[in-house]
Amino acid sequence: MQSSLRKTLTGAILIAGVSVPLLLAVEASREPACTRGCLLEATNDYLEAMLAHKPSALRVASDLKATENGKPLRLGDGLWKTAKGIPYRQSFADPATGQAGFFGVVTEDSGDRALFVLRLKVSRQRIAEVETLVARNGATNPLSLEPLTAPNLLFEETVPDADRVPSETLLSIANSYFEGLEAHREALIPFHPDCNRWENGVQVTNTGTRPMSCPAGIPAAGSISKVRGRRFPIADEARGLVLGIAELDIPAAASASGNGPHSVLLYQLFKVESGRIKGMEAFRLNVPLGASNGWE
Repeated sequence: MQSSLRKTLTGAILIAGVSVPLLLAVEASREPACTRGCLLEATNDYLEAMLAHKPSALRVASDLKATENGKPLRLGDGLWKTAKGIPYRQSFADPATGQAGFFGVVTEDSGDRALFVLRLKVSRQRIAEVETLVARNGATNPLSLEPLTAPNLLFEETVPDADRVPSETLLSIANSYFEGLEAHREALIPFHPDCNRWENGVQVTNTGTRPMSCPAGIPAAGSISKVRGRRFPIADEARGLVLGIAELDIPAAASASGNGPHSVLLYQLFKVESGRIKGMEAFRLNVPLGASNGWE
């Protein structure tokens, strides 16, 4: 933040040569930042407004941008019209970027349940960005909502001071996963020996029916040709968390799953401890090949 402000001030002086832009930049810097508690409160307010079907209850920016499954969304449309309850919630936040994330399960008015991802950006105490993913039965595989009853404690635990790494390192480690996934090389990724991965509610590593380890899963994902649109909007040093977002291109038909050529919108929460990936919680949705999530 200090570096960004320094660039703003310098640019104002060099470009304008007068005091007014400098004054505006200083005044902007005095705006109260949205703390972790503020961001989590904004997330809860959004969810409660959605369940009440009252978008007018939220303070939003005049230039608000919102999407659902990669498509532009007007607050009050999409999931806002059908959401009835949220039985599973897990939230995380990054005050440095003013962004919060949420993984959950939503019950709709049909009685069916769906996976739900939310990313919010708060600017000047108003919601400026809303990004959502809704994965319903039949739209993705695997999908098992039964295990999603309480937050995974691994992602709630605070990392001991001695095992923490700075946010820049967290981002680099998360990106190494996408690098290894695209190159099909597990050696590029620093995995913790106790690493596990969950995908759409299913533990896909180190179980009786799924004995594959985190490293072994990388070359097994050889159908992925490209990992594009990578973003890492949230990094929480205290909890060792990074939210990674990307699109996975799978150009060949997969006979095992019955899916033809397609892409995957992937939202993956990484847990990093001692510089190694200890856990990954992924929510994903299958979309047409080459589709965008609307934020590149």
